[in-house]
Amino acid sequence: MIRKSIPHIFTLLNLFCGCAAVFLAFSHFFHAALVAVMLGVFFDFFDGFFARILNVESALGVQLDSLADMITSGFVPGVVMYQLFMISGAKSVDFFYQYENFSLVFTIVPLALVGFLIPLGAAFRLARFNLITEKVSFFRGVPTPAVALFIVALPLFIQHPLFMSIKGFILTPIALTIIVALSVFFMNIHWKMIALKGFSRSDPWTIIFPLILLLISIVMFYILGLAALIIIIITYIVLSLLKNVLGI
Repeated sequence: MIRKSIPHIFTLLNLFCGCAAVFLAFSHFFHAALVAVMLGVFFDFFDGFFARILNVESALGVQLDSLADMITSGFVPGVVMYQLFMISGAKSVDFFYQYENFSLVFTIVPLALVGFLIPLGAAFRLARFNLITEKVSFFRGVPTPAVALFIVALPLFIQHPLFMSIKGFILTPIALTIIVALSVFFMNIHWKMIALKGFSRSDPWTIIFPLILLLISIVMFYILGLAALIIIIITYIVLSLLKNVLGI
């Protein structure tokens, strides 16, 4: 019983990190929110890892994993993007409603709701992923955790001294809308993306591409810190597309 529960514990830790990240993102603690998401992704990796090595994979685990991912890798980046739209100066609208002694006054930024297309795209991808039964050594589309790390790292990226010059370009409603559209697109395309698993001696490219990504990641983390996640995720997508184009 305990052995079967180990993967579920890691999944629930992922969910807890996601819930914490939601609070932190709404409170504009973006650095802490990114750390929480990174911890969630860490736990997300190990729930599947332990399920496989302990031979306790189950339908419950699959569903629970997707529900946790929906928060950590779906809702959290949506909240961060919503907050970035708010900061970008998108036009706000004031609403006032009164009925007898009850009144309701609030302000909303309609364009900021575009950020919540990310959790919608994540939900669709996760549901589609749950229906896949074949065992393959690649991903179809960019995994939701990768997209989440990219989006949640954006506030740190635009605040980094090396990228302050492009902050004004990225932090605009148009640029943010494009980022949202590309995020949803890359999550749900059917192109083969590199998976950091399923290495094969008969196919050296299953080792070469992840190794290139690892080396670039080490250098970028050394130079940029956590802001490097933006460069790393872009590199991951470029390498995956290159692998598709070359047919290897």
